[in-house]
Amino acid sequence: MSQLFLLGFIVLLVYYWNHTQKLKQIAIRAGRHRCHEAGVQFLDHTVVQSKITMVRDKKGGWYFARLYEFDFTSTGETRYQGRIKIIKHRVVDVDLDAFAIN
Repeated sequence: MSQLFLLGFIVLLVYYWNHTQKLKQIAIRAGRHRCHEAGVQFLDHTVVQSKITMVRDKKGGWYFARLYEFDFTSTGETRYQGRIKIIKHRVVDVDLDAFAIN
């Protein structure tokens, strides 16, 4: 019985890790795209999940909302922060801090 529980736990961990990696790739693509649109450079080629919360949709269902942060630069000297909000598998917001224009 304990081996079955352990196996189930390992399967859940692998599923969670895989799901998290897919969402991280979605966030990276969204961050790169927004930086390209703004004419700034996406730094470090990665994002960091900074927050996870539960939110309700219009129909009353509960979903996880994940907030990712990333760095970008407009001048090559100063780092600024951007944020990406993902609910379900959909990017709902990409926000960039105010930055200096060259």
